[in-house]
Amino acid sequence: GFTEDEVRDICDRYGRDFTQVERWYDGYMLGDYHVYNPRAVVNYMLHGDLKSYWSETGSYDVIVPLINLDFDGLKTAIIQMLSGGEIKVNTGSFMNDTVSFKNKDDVLTYLIHLGYLGFDQKRSCAFIPNEEIRQDIENACRHNL
Repeated sequence: GFTEDEVRDICDRYGRDFTQVERWYDGYMLGDYHVYNPRAVVNYMLHGDLKSYWSETGSYDVIVPLINLDFDGLKTAIIQMLSGGEIKVNTGSFMNDTVSFKNKDDVLTYLIHLGYLGFDQKRSCAFIPNEEIRQDIENACRHNL
């Protein structure tokens, strides 16, 4: 991914508004670094459209059935995150098995691994990382749940 400094430089070079790029495509952290999806950043620089480029590469066919399982109030947790909230997640129970999910934490951890959710390691909280993902998850939920 691109770091925040790299995205600032790219925005300057292409004359794009960094605050808009930040709102739409930021939200992932690696250590102390903000990391941006390079595909989304490059597409925005080239085309100038603030939109979801994630949905062109990711498929929500995988996550909708998981959300529909509604382990331990999973749907409520997703709605809370869509509204800007964060959800505590125990990522230690996930066995990296995409077939036998045992609880809400397993599903949320899987969504973190896939990049659909951001994760604050210091506070053990999952969240919707940015506007691009928020709109895609909202659309998937609206049409499939």
